[in-house]
Amino acid sequence: MTSASWALVLLVVSGTIGVLGLLQLIAGTSRKAELEERGRAGVRDSTGRNLILRLDARFRRTGPGRKLGASLAGAGATLTPIELVGLVVLSSFVGWLILSLIVARGLALVGAVAASVLIARALIERRRGQRSEAFIEQLPEIGRMLANGASAGLSIPQALAMASRELADPGGAELRRVVEELKLGQSLDAALGHLQDRLPSREVAVLMTTIVIQQRAGGDTVRALGELAQTLEARKDLRREITTLLSGVIFTSYVVAGIGAGTILLLNFMQPGVTREMTGSALGIVGVLVAAGLWTVAFVLIRKTTKVEV
Repeated sequence: MTSASWALVLLVVSGTIGVLGLLQLIAGTSRKAELEERGRAGVRDSTGRNLILRLDARFRRTGPGRKLGASLAGAGATLTPIELVGLVVLSSFVGWLILSLIVARGLALVGAVAASVLIARALIERRRGQRSEAFIEQLPEIGRMLANGASAGLSIPQALAMASRELADPGGAELRRVVEELKLGQSLDAALGHLQDRLPSREVAVLMTTIVIQQRAGGDTVRALGELAQTLEARKDLRREITTLLSGVIFTSYVVAGIGAGTILLLNFMQPGVTREMTGSALGIVGVLVAAGLWTVAFVLIRKTTKVEV
């Protein structure tokens, strides 16, 4: 095999390992976080760890840092925003070294950075979407628990605390976070707003808006929450049916994206070195960018047709 062929094999293997490793980091569980907290009990953090935490605190004060922190929190990841940025920088450098064996170095750098950012974003959003779907599945039960708590004479914060103890994750973990923010002096509006930032969806917005209105204006809280629970149950069944009907089209969108990348790899296998020569000229780079843009447009359009607002 030629050096270009070996480079392609190395690219596929390293990319697969990198994606699996990032998935493991992003999919960190609460059990892992608990063990880390126990391990740090009574032990001072190292200087390096303290430096990372200080950098992370400063980064979180910025707009991108706050958004990234909310996304990671919504995904249930134990990874901090600054650690994720470091991983993206490291993966970009490794990807540049590998891609430079196949294409021109300038294009390799752009491709490595873009691929690292897009893959990290896709993995976080995928994990966040899965957690959001699991939370939405629990919303009818949350509504019933809050209605039962209100009928028993509990206030909304007390009912939220009761539901956080009874529910499994992610519902229990998210409500516990809301309760902790209330204990620290946050208003109910702000605490529920943070929940919507972590797990954005119409269902969550409807439930949170109902809770806030009942907290402010009063009224028949038990009846309102009971009817809301029934509505959320119907919406859950509708979402499940739509997802089943559109699963084939969603799979097609990924096939379309894979065909574009597979065509370039197959071309390089058939004629080793052709991609490096092609990307060594301005005309070749324009051709690659136009082709990538067309494949991306096709992927986005297919995904748009499968996005149904319910």
